[in-house]
Amino acid sequence: MTPGQRLSWRRALIVALDATVIVLALLAALAVRFPLPLAPADMAIFRQTALPMLAVYMAVFYFARVYRGVYYYSSFDDMLCIARGTMAAAALTALFVLFVRQGQFPRSVLLMQPAFAFLGVCGIRFGIRLGKTWLNMPRRYSGEETNVLLYGAGELGESLLRQMLKTPEANYRVVGFLDDDRSKWGLSLHGCPVLGGREALAAVLQRRQVDEIVIAIGVKRGELVRDVMERLRGLDLPKRPELKIAPSLTEMLSAPGRGPAARKVRPADLLNRGEVRLDEARIARQLRGKRVLVTGAGGTIGGELARQVLRFAPAELTLVEAHATSLFHIEGEARELAREAQVHAVLGDVRDRALVERVFAQHRPQVVLHAAAHKHVHQIEHNVQEGVLNNSLATHYLCDAAAKNGAEAFLLISTDKAVKPSSVMGATKRLAEIAATAPRSGGTRFMAVRFGNVLGSSGSVLPIFQKQLEQGGPLTVTHPDVRRFFMTVEEAVGLILQAVSLSKGGEIFVLKMGEPVRILDMAKSLILLSGLEPGKDVEIRFTGLKQGEKLNEELIEDPAASNPSEHSDILILRGENAAPADLDARLLDLEISARAADPAAVLRRLRELVPTFRPDAAHEATA
Repeated sequence: MTPGQRLSWRRALIVALDATVIVLALLAALAVRFPLPLAPADMAIFRQTALPMLAVYMAVFYFARVYRGVYYYSSFDDMLCIARGTMAAAALTALFVLFVRQGQFPRSVLLMQPAFAFLGVCGIRFGIRLGKTWLNMPRRYSGEETNVLLYGAGELGESLLRQMLKTPEANYRVVGFLDDDRSKWGLSLHGCPVLGGREALAAVLQRRQVDEIVIAIGVKRGELVRDVMERLRGLDLPKRPELKIAPSLTEMLSAPGRGPAARKVRPADLLNRGEVRLDEARIARQLRGKRVLVTGAGGTIGGELARQVLRFAPAELTLVEAHATSLFHIEGEARELAREAQVHAVLGDVRDRALVERVFAQHRPQVVLHAAAHKHVHQIEHNVQEGVLNNSLATHYLCDAAAKNGAEAFLLISTDKAVKPSSVMGATKRLAEIAATAPRSGGTRFMAVRFGNVLGSSGSVLPIFQKQLEQGGPLTVTHPDVRRFFMTVEEAVGLILQAVSLSKGGEIFVLKMGEPVRILDMAKSLILLSGLEPGKDVEIRFTGLKQGEKLNEELIEDPAASNPSEHSDILILRGENAAPADLDARLLDLEISARAADPAAVLRRLRELVPTFRPDAAHEATA
């Protein structure tokens, strides 16, 4: 019970039980200290001190908020609260009793009584919790129960098991746990045995009927999911168990109301990534009450930027997008999320310098997040001037407008393809980095964020595979050994906003992407997730690398030149993109060539501006 809280009959009962326990604790302490039966003098001590002691305890418990808890869910925190209240009450009681009785009081009683009181008060809470759990425990199964094997005997697994045990309908029957921690083997959790590690999977499935295997590990589960899928693939079982995932705390918070129910494995679960933690207070200081501009707002990254920015209560959000339908959808979504923020939708192309200057003059953005870009490598190989205009020159226009109009921060979304570029697309993004981090007058902080592929973005490999799988295959992979970095869009955008909060100006931030994923493995895993057999039910066909593509991408040219940032998942590069002194003049020459639709001249100038660019052999004759 806390100040201002209404005293219900249930809480009044708890207070009465506590009072009884405190008084009995004094009597028990006297009984331990003195021989039984207690002498009249000992009982006199009890009668004289019981009431004052009880008053002190009740007052301290009230102000220590001991009665604020929901007793059905008493926890370690509640026990600490009771311990603090008991110690404070015991100290005050001892001072009072020794003062009144002028030190003539058995001190051992003053030590034993709080210990007994603490045990009794805690016993009441946990007795209530045990009773609630016992009453909610299923007494019989419906005959349609699902036999579940949980993988992970940690906090997430224990939480999921408790939810399953408390389900009134009793739909789940947990046959046991698997866990890679050998110290847990042979132990049990709420009566469910830990049967071994992943090597024991085959034996467990042969001995026991298992309908579902639930991965109850919150982070870095991609390798485990793939391994379990491969092991299931090699087993001859009458019915193969369905593989599911217990959502992590982050997933449950991002989807309120979902709770801890297991879900089907998604492609993102195949990424062996740890949980990304953000300093949201620091991000909020950069965005709250600010005017924010997002370009390319209708794309995968731009749309997620708009959603996440709105979580931090900007004053205004301006969305710029060239595709009318995409802008229509993201504008509608943004207005639903906006609360008090004003949302402005601008249909237009960032290659239009006049439009860019008009948008900045009208909306005066303080934070600019530039996500608009042409990203498809093969497409830009055959449309060189369009790639230069959209990816490089539009960035230059936006940077000039940001500096001219006094924006506080400008962030460019870049790509791992900008590192030692072998494609025109990569070279145009490298030039965009150079333009964005070039020295400019004014107080605007310019920066770029470089990362790999976003899982499931439009036109990326995952939706292509999914469409091919729906059509029965084949799944097309360019090369057996091609690897790419992957990150979910939510992770990428969260770290992008974190980079804005870290920037002092002039940085290239590099997101730590983990280990690159072999595209062939992703194709096989996606087929297995569909309950089919790679090579048997669905063909995987190799088509060869396209013009401008690499086998492997890199995030940093020289790892020695990178420095850690204040966030563990973000690195900082400085000095990798030295801009020539005559950058503006050379960009003007590049613009003239691009608008003249002269791809040969564009390539020559692009190579001059990006010395690390090594174009495909098809371009060598003209570059």
